[in-house]
Formats: sequence, C-alpha cells, structure tokens
Amino acid sequence: MSVLTVTNVTHGFGARQILDDASFRLLKGEHVGLIGANGEGKSTFLNIITGHLMPDEGKVEWSNQVTVGYLDQHSVLEKGMTIRDVLRGAFDSLYGIEQQLQDAYLEMGDCSEDRMNELMELTGEWQEMLEQRGFYEIDATIERTAQGLGLMDIGLDRDVMDLSGGQRTKVLLTKLLLEQPTILLLDEPTNYLDVDHIKWLQNYLQNYENAFILISHDVEFLNSVVNVIYHIEQAQLTRYTGDYYQFLAAYEVKNNKPYVPMSDNSKKWQI
Repeated sequence: MSVLTVTNVTHGFGARQILDDASFRLLKGEHVGLIGANGEGKSTFLNIITGHLMPDEGKVEWSNQVTVGYLDQHSVLEKGMTIRDVLRGAFDSLYGIEQQLQDAYLEMGDCSEDRMNELMELTGEWQEMLEQRGFYEIDATIERTAQGLGLMDIGLDRDVMDLSGGQRTKVLLTKLLLEQPTILLLDEPTNYLDVDHIKWLQNYLQNYENAFILISHDVEFLNSVVNVIYHIEQAQLTRYTGDYYQFLAAYEVKNNKPYVPMSDNSKKWQI
C-alpha cells in the first residue's frame, strides 16, 4: 500500500533544474534513505512533499488518514515552557480526549436517561482509547525517550529559552518521536547527538513499524536503518531496493562506474 505518491514532479530555481520529471512512492513500513550530493535537491524534495514548496509541475498525493511528522529545526519554542511541557504537547490529542471524558462524567450528574446511555457508550470508547494509546503511562514514556536522546541530563524542567540551538533540536526530535506519526521525515537527525544517543536512535528506527524518509550524512547510521534508497543526481530521482551498500553495488552495475560518496577518514559525504 502506497502512503505517498509523487508523480512527474519538476522543479527548478531560475535556470537551474533541481528535479526533472521525478516520481516517488513510499510504501507502508518502508525505511527510505534519500541521498545525493549537497545541493542536488534532497531538502527541496522534502519541502515539496510537505507542501512548503509548490513544484513547477507534477503532483503529490498522500493516502487518507496519514499523519506526517517533520523534524523542522526552525520551529519556534515558546518562552516560559519547560522541556517537559513541550514533550507533553506530543500527546495533545489524548489530553483532549481525557478532558472530554471528565466533562462527560460531570454531565452524567444531571441528564436524561437517553443522554446517560449515550454518555456511557462514549465514555467507554474514550476510556478504551486512552488505555490502548498509553495515556496513563505518558510521563514514563516521555522520560524513557528523553533519556535515550540525552534530555534527562539537561533536565526536563529547564525553560526552553535557556537551551542552546542543539539542545532545542534534541527537544524537537524527541517530541516528534513521541508523536509516532504514520510517516517520519528526518533531515540530519543525528546532528548534536553523541555516540550513545545516535545508537539509541539507530535502534529506535530499526524497530520503527511505520515508514520514514531519512536524509543523513552519517553513512553508517543511514545504512543500518534503511531498506530502500532514493538517489538524486542531475535532477533525476532513482529508486534502489536494499540498504546503502547494496545501492553502491547496483549503482556501479547500472552506470559502469563506482559511486564515490565519502571520505575514508570522516565517513561523511565528500561533497
């Protein structure tokens, strides 16, 4: 089942073509690595599929009832909010259901028999929903995820305005993971993470049941978590099944030349 379909997308900036008749599909549960040289259009592609940028031609179609989570490192955090406040925001929909539940209990004190029967049915559904989605373990879930990404060392009661840019990015990434969207869009998520936190995120993504699209200059990290590669080169977008190293082999066969992506010393993209 395709959760995202991009068809014949073309886009450029002035005379420079970034994408030319590009097509893309994301299937349920796929873990996609989006790779290419700096400036080839990886971030542009994410901006197009999230609706932040309209393509010159082509169309982007999401399946119904899909939730998309995008690590936007330019998001604004409000003054006066603690890290814990921000992370609890990942569960706003559940807090809303819990408020409806409390309001219904209050209404039960003075309502007709028909209304009582209706409220009993609704409260049962809402209660079951809260239990199934882990509402009563929210604080434990927050602390477990925050520990994995190093926020417990900072302190969840810190005002977000006191954080560095890197620490704020950690907060946004943690909130995004807590939201558990149908599709994760991750642009350089390992920035500002140390080795232990990268390992935690690696394990998290390896076991992530939903789909994600990942851009990362960390080749070893990317290779360990993806099962599909989309490669952008000279405005062309090409799909390869398998991890990054399988892509290298397939690229060499297809193009009769090796793909030279990174420095042996840095294990980062050369370009």
